[in-house]
Amino acid sequence: MPVAAPEGGESPDGNGDSDGELPSPIYPPLQPPPPGTGLGQARGSLTRGARTSDGNAIRRGAGRYVAASGGGRGASRRMPNSRATAGGVAGLVRTFATQGPAEALKPFNLQELAGAPAVDVFVALTEALCPPGGTIDEAIARDAMLETIAALAAEGIGNFDEMVPADLQEFFIGVVSRSIEGKILNEVGTNSIRVSSDLTSVERAQRMLHEFVEGCVRDRFSSFGSSLADVSGQQIDNFVFDLYEAAFNLMHAMGDAS
Repeated sequence: MPVAAPEGGESPDGNGDSDGELPSPIYPPLQPPPPGTGLGQARGSLTRGARTSDGNAIRRGAGRYVAASGGGRGASRRMPNSRATAGGVAGLVRTFATQGPAEALKPFNLQELAGAPAVDVFVALTEALCPPGGTIDEAIARDAMLETIAALAAEGIGNFDEMVPADLQEFFIGVVSRSIEGKILNEVGTNSIRVSSDLTSVERAQRMLHEFVEGCVRDRFSSFGSSLADVSGQQIDNFVFDLYEAAFNLMHAMGDAS
């Protein structure tokens, strides 16, 4: 679900100076479901949910998307760039918790921003992990970062070095959730959710999808029983893949039950 960012924002130049604005997300063009994939059922459920504000239909649509994508494992495999971006964020959180803010930013050559406003640091991190351009999945990953930053900025956050690992863990969960949401919207949901001319209904449908996806990601993350600080560098890629797969599987199960 896109979270509005100020229009006309410029990318930071590497010194944390973003002029107080966030870059505008780049929304990739909607790709129609390939024939015979079963994504049409997902689109139909999302369309009904948007027209009637039916949360059960929204959940069924998300669950049917997972089924049409080959289950949780297949859906996770369809998001290599988003997983890589989430892995970069996970690595930052882990190093922040174990070695401090400057060391966490060093792999991205951003250590001089350790004491800068957190929003500026996250925008610079976005440019390092997923610069503009590239594939649709890369654009989805970038949008997920920017949308999560916008949500944090709306809540009001201080300097990066004043954050605690739990704050950064929330950033990670937001990036994973919004990348999954963005994938669903890109493949089957954008036209479905915009079927109504009523802006309030559109926003309500997007919010229901966001809350469902984020709830599944948060549930699966909690079920792993560990913080990102406990995940070794060698385990991060597997951890991230497993989280995406588990969240997709839960979406499928809950969608079927709706």
